[in-house]
Amino acid sequence: MVKLIASLLLLAVVAQAYGDFKSKPESKSFARELQKEREKQRQQESKKQNPNHDGGQDQGCKGSLAVPEITKDWVDLKDACLKGMRHQIQEEINASYQYLAMGAYFSRDTVNRPGFAEHFFKAAKEEREHGSKLVEYLSMRGQLTEGVSDLINVPTVAKQEWTDGASALSDALDLEIKVTRSIRKLIQTCESKPYNHYHLVDYLTGVYLEEQLHGQRELAGKLTTLKKMMDTNGELGEFLFDKTL
Repeated sequence: MVKLIASLLLLAVVAQAYGDFKSKPESKSFARELQKEREKQRQQESKKQNPNHDGGQDQGCKGSLAVPEITKDWVDLKDACLKGMRHQIQEEINASYQYLAMGAYFSRDTVNRPGFAEHFFKAAKEEREHGSKLVEYLSMRGQLTEGVSDLINVPTVAKQEWTDGASALSDALDLEIKVTRSIRKLIQTCESKPYNHYHLVDYLTGVYLEEQLHGQRELAGKLTTLKKMMDTNGELGEFLFDKTL
C-alpha cells in the first residue's frame, strides 16, 4: 500500500515538472528550433533526391533555359524592305496621333463639333490598327526578335488648332495622301530585285492601298460638300454638315 502511494506521488511530481517545462518560454523556443532543424533536414534530403528542384519552383521559370539553335533561313525579310516596313509603321502612328489632335480640338466646348470629333477619333483608331497589323506581319516574318525598343517613337503633333472644319478636312486629305505615297514607295521597294517579296506586296496592295484610295476619295467628297455649304450658308453650313458626320 505504501509503495502504491509512493508511486502515485512520483507520477504526480513528474507530471507537474513536465507541465512546468512545457509552459516555460525557453522550452517553447527550444521546441520551435527543433522543428525548424527537422524541416531543414527534410529540405536537404529532398534536394539530394531532386537536384533540379529548388523550393518547389522550376528553374526554367527564372529564364535559365538557353534558346535552342534553329535555322534562320526562313527569316528572309531584310534590308531595305524591312527598313521600309518599320518606317511605314511609324507613319501610321504619326497619322493616328494627328487625328487624335483633330478629334480633341473639335471636342472642345468652345468649338463643339461632335460630328467632326467622332470622325477624326474614328480615323485615329483606324490608323493605329493599320500600324498594329504591320507589326503583326513583322512578327509573322520573324522580325521582332530584336530592335523592338526603337520600332515606334512617340511622335510630336505638328498642328493642334484649325480655323474651321474645312481646313481640318483639307489637312486630313493631305495626311492621307502622304500615307498613300509612303505605301506606294514601300511596295516599289519590296517588289524590286533582289527582294521580290511578292506576298508582302500583295498584302499591301490588296488591303492597305485599296483602303487608302477609298479613304482619299471619301475625304475629297466631304471637303467639296462642306465648302459648298459654307460658301452658301457660312458657319451655319458647317454646323449642318457636322450633323451628317
